[in-house]
Amino acid sequence: MSQVDKVVKVFKAVTQYPAPSSARIMNGVAGSSGVTVLSSWSQRSLERGKSVKFQRTHFIDSLQKASDMLPVDTTSELLSGFSKSEEWRGVVRDIPSEPNKKKQHLEVWNHGQLWKSFDLSALEVHGDVYSDYDFRSFEWSPCEEKLLYVAEKKLPKAEPFYKPKSQDSKENGTGDGKAIKGEEYVFRPDWGEQLEGKHQSVVIVCDTKSEMLSVLEGIPDHLSPGQVIWTPDGKGIVGIAWKNEPPRLGLIYCTNRPSYIFHLTADGEFSVLSSEGQAVRSPRFSLNGEHLVWLQRPSGGPHNGAHKLMCCEWNSKQVETIVDIVQQQTLTVGGTPFYGLFNQTLPKRCWAGDASRLLLSTPQQCSIKSYVIDIEDKSVTELDCPEGSQIVLDIWNDMVICTRSSLKLPPILVLGRLPSRGCEHTMVWSVITSWQASLTLDSLACHYMAFTQEEESQACKSFNAIYFGPESGQDHDVPLIVWPHGGPHSAFTDDFKMEAALFALLGFGMLLVNYRGSIGAGQESVEFLLGRIGDSDVKDVHLAVVQALKQFPFLNPNKMVLFGGSHGGFLVTHLSGQFPDLFKAVVARNPVIDIPAMFTITDIPDWAAVETGLSYSELEEMNATAFEKMRKCSPITHVSSVIAPTLLLLGSKDKRVPSSQGIHYYNRLLSNNVKTKLMLYEDNHPLNQVPIEMDNLINSVLWFLQHTV
Repeated sequence: MSQVDKVVKVFKAVTQYPAPSSARIMNGVAGSSGVTVLSSWSQRSLERGKSVKFQRTHFIDSLQKASDMLPVDTTSELLSGFSKSEEWRGVVRDIPSEPNKKKQHLEVWNHGQLWKSFDLSALEVHGDVYSDYDFRSFEWSPCEEKLLYVAEKKLPKAEPFYKPKSQDSKENGTGDGKAIKGEEYVFRPDWGEQLEGKHQSVVIVCDTKSEMLSVLEGIPDHLSPGQVIWTPDGKGIVGIAWKNEPPRLGLIYCTNRPSYIFHLTADGEFSVLSSEGQAVRSPRFSLNGEHLVWLQRPSGGPHNGAHKLMCCEWNSKQVETIVDIVQQQTLTVGGTPFYGLFNQTLPKRCWAGDASRLLLSTPQQCSIKSYVIDIEDKSVTELDCPEGSQIVLDIWNDMVICTRSSLKLPPILVLGRLPSRGCEHTMVWSVITSWQASLTLDSLACHYMAFTQEEESQACKSFNAIYFGPESGQDHDVPLIVWPHGGPHSAFTDDFKMEAALFALLGFGMLLVNYRGSIGAGQESVEFLLGRIGDSDVKDVHLAVVQALKQFPFLNPNKMVLFGGSHGGFLVTHLSGQFPDLFKAVVARNPVIDIPAMFTITDIPDWAAVETGLSYSELEEMNATAFEKMRKCSPITHVSSVIAPTLLLLGSKDKRVPSSQGIHYYNRLLSNNVKTKLMLYEDNHPLNQVPIEMDNLINSVLWFLQHTV
């Protein structure tokens, strides 16, 4: 078998593991100890060239798995949701239409049959329905007669100043009088990377009885609403509204955008519940309707960071902080360290039956942990997880369903019953899913590593990393992939990563570095990096490499390579320039190369300013001193020192780090006679279209193998 065939075979194997996207615990039958769980999954289909979605039904008796139904393909579903009684199910579906045209239908199902269907494209009440992570909503009213969702605002049609018309339309006067002349090419700002075409959101109510769709009035035009839910009485809504002006910046991956928790009553009265200068997410009502909670952090600053958990007493509208931003660490009820809330969402159903406790999951250093938060005494209790990471998906009648995975364990579902207050630490879990493994990861090792920058004078000196790969080997036998994450304010956690499984099964060890600036280690760590990118993060990765070589003598210091995307690409190009003799090859995916050059063309210009220690204002232009500081932080300043063969993976549709960054770097490397190769894909920042993901990962592996022989 050729080397290419071997890599392709392993790639096909690691893409066979599905990833859970949601789960729902169904209403129990009175007097029954059984539980039914519906779970939704996605899985890459290499033959179809896209990810497919499917739903599974699990029957559990006395917390022991009884049986499963065969999976049902749900790939065409954009959104779906049950009413409270579960007698009704709504679905928004993409319907195949003419080439390059999109049709969306809203379906209402009742007792196992299609009750009503709405051709949303034909009705022309609104534009496309939003199904993205930030804006989407799909909620049944308490009366189970109305559906609430978010869509693009419908604008009048535009036409040229001169447009020939048919003779019939002239004679019969049937021309479209609603069309506006000369407005075809007016620029309309959207919400940036991966949110193209989303210009102005509106809230839609579908009355399934009267079969009427209507746009809710009362939300000011300068705001874009999303994440809307019904108020407990069903007479109003609560949601999030982002400011459209001043000029909007990219929203995806950015929790720092100015926004509000709003309340809109049935008679159109609009009010704001959160305070000014904040960024908010994920409003959730308690089961008794007495409390509304949400996540909140100051707007501006780094794109991601620690949140507060806020709680509003619904009748009085009094708001208080339940969990504050943690600067370094505090302790849970059980005495384990707690570094703050870095999650970007709460489970859709997150409340225990007592309506005083809620469950959530958040990155904590090298893993994702789940917690019970008590809104009365403001305590935080960690839920047990034997290894890896655990994420709460749903809670109903005090039954809790979670997904659990690690770098060695593909995602599974576990189910448990939440104990009474004060006894949460005794919770017992039952595994309800498993997969047939085509390739086993059991023989691989996963080690958490802690580091300290002793020579630093700053208070923030600590960071961490994960080693994943072969457990042992002959001295200097195992090649090492040094892999810093992007963001920079994100983190590597011990959960299943298809790319990591691919590299490990092909014999590579990996060092996944959470340098200072990563989330999950307190807000102080996040803010430490501001003004120090290209310096402290580079030093942290280098120290991690030095320590890993000491701790794992089977790693080969002469076969070390670099792999990273976005800010991770920024770091690997820095490292190959600052330590040219240390690494044998580099793969950089959509890397930040020249910050001042990126500043005026990215959808997040504030990132370029804030991360280099500058203030950002839409009202003021950056001066020459600011641009010079940005450039000194950039990898391009070290390009003349690079000698390692470099593979660049770029997306031509990337609005976050435009491909011109990598193309400029490619040309500079060629000029310096460095072996380099550039792959340009018709994709955006993550390069995660299935055929493109396959091509760039297999090319990455082959590049590493070629240069570590």
